[in-house]
Amino acid sequence: MEYTEAIYPGQVTPLDKSYFDPALPQVSFADLGTSQDARTANQIKEVSKHLNTGLRTFEVAGHSPEVFEAIPKEHLREINRQAKLIGAEATFHAPMVDPTGITQHGWDKISQDAAEKQLWSAIERSHDLDPKGNMNVTMHASTVGLPSPEMRVKGEEMKGKGYESGETKSVLFIDTQGKQLIQKREQEKYFPEEGGKVQIQKFDKEKELKDVNRDAWTGEMHNITYYLDIARDRMGQGGEEIEKLSELPEAKESGKEEFGATQERLQKASSHGLTYLEGSYKKLKDLFDMAWKNASDKEKEKLQIFADKISPLAKDFNAMKDDPKKIAEFGDALGYGVDVFNHLENPTIFVPLREYATEKSAETVANLAMRSYNKFHDTAPIIAVENHPAGQSLLTTGEDLKNVIEMARDKFVKDAVEKKIMSRGAAEKQSEKLIGATWDVGHINMLRKYGYTDEDIIEETKKIAPYVKKVHLSDNFGYEHTELPMGMGNVPIKEIMSQLGKKGFKGKKIVEALSWWQHFSEQGRQHAIIPTLQGFNSPIYGMSNAPYWNQAIDSQGAYQGFPMAYLPEKHFSTYGSGFSSLPEELGGTIPGTQSRFSGAPNA
Repeated sequence: MEYTEAIYPGQVTPLDKSYFDPALPQVSFADLGTSQDARTANQIKEVSKHLNTGLRTFEVAGHSPEVFEAIPKEHLREINRQAKLIGAEATFHAPMVDPTGITQHGWDKISQDAAEKQLWSAIERSHDLDPKGNMNVTMHASTVGLPSPEMRVKGEEMKGKGYESGETKSVLFIDTQGKQLIQKREQEKYFPEEGGKVQIQKFDKEKELKDVNRDAWTGEMHNITYYLDIARDRMGQGGEEIEKLSELPEAKESGKEEFGATQERLQKASSHGLTYLEGSYKKLKDLFDMAWKNASDKEKEKLQIFADKISPLAKDFNAMKDDPKKIAEFGDALGYGVDVFNHLENPTIFVPLREYATEKSAETVANLAMRSYNKFHDTAPIIAVENHPAGQSLLTTGEDLKNVIEMARDKFVKDAVEKKIMSRGAAEKQSEKLIGATWDVGHINMLRKYGYTDEDIIEETKKIAPYVKKVHLSDNFGYEHTELPMGMGNVPIKEIMSQLGKKGFKGKKIVEALSWWQHFSEQGRQHAIIPTLQGFNSPIYGMSNAPYWNQAIDSQGAYQGFPMAYLPEKHFSTYGSGFSSLPEELGGTIPGTQSRFSGAPNA
């Protein structure tokens, strides 16, 4: 089958009249919108082409940060003016900046703060698209190029073996300070557990986390103890020898030069030891912060005793250099701390990256929503958090988005109440209004490469359904991020739309089909909306008995029955009433073609 465009009569020939999947829901032309070409900053031109098709919903594409920065501020206002003239509604896609601050090298507060500033600029500017309404702004929950923090694989062979919900194959952990990432993958292990026998052991993410923390904690304790022993040895010996030398008669009467040289050597050794001691102390402080979060009340009491012991002594390290007693006292306090740390039940250095990323993403979303409300109040833009293509970043499932949104809403409410911006009831209402989800059906379909089925993908939709404010429509086969019109892949769209709303999802439905535009659009003239309408079996007109878009191949496209068909075959531009200035979609001039009117340019 080949996709072609009719030469003149305003008719579009579909793939064939069978290009309609009865499994797809019937969606009206009026319910759809399209995303503009994200590769160009000339969004005015893109929106104009979009509106020429008759669509009344569109999404300004600011995906690329550098492209979005090239859009002049006047352009967004002009787009708003155009939309108002014909009653169209705009939505907006913010730059794909990772809001978590996580990179391949760990988390960085500077990166998170910079991302929040950049996203705020986009949200603030999006207000120009609809100053009197609540602009729907899509931003991704995470975009960093890391694999899924928990890779789970499903398959028929797993059923009946305790893996019905998916077998975990790998997990990413991050230390609580965000400085180090560790990935644990499935591998064959034969060493028996205590009291067990030699056998291949199943991958257990909880056990892996426990082992990672135990190994990391043991390693830190070993390093601290090692350097503490060196410090004690050097400073203890040096202090004792200095004290003995000072009591010798020759130190007072004769051999003062030799005594002075020996004293200097021993003081240097003591100073070096103090350096090791200071390093041990700084490391213990870091571990203290990590331990406190998960310590029991009894353990916190011991940690507090250590803090009370060490803090007064650590105020001035330089003062210890000439006071062996203070050095010894400080070393004893550190030794006490090491003993306390060694007996903690659940020491935590690493946490699951999914939980960490969720917290950071929610923090940024909540801050943006609060800032938006404070500036724009009732016309504040809505933040709709989108799922990234499954497996290609940290937060990609319905469960992930649900957790981010709930945590962000909770933080929004907490901040609003604590800062006395509004009452709890009002804050909860605003949080539900301003923070929601954009559900990309093509992105979630990419779970198929890990053995997930239609049922699994629909289940992910169930989890996020109560929070969805906008849907991105694109189809694929579950393995690559190919954006095809709906019906050309295997996204279970009918079931997904049913889960989003039993009476039909009322939010914005934006067609994202760049792959179709890129590969099949002849010089950019063929809009992806046409095959989308064919796939959805949408009616051509509003009448119930009207033909449908998948029947366009059988319809007449020569304007038969239209009055102009019976007028003389005279070029209408002769009389100043030509159609050459109309858009091509409405019968205007098609560049490089000849009309049926005596070879005159088509009009």
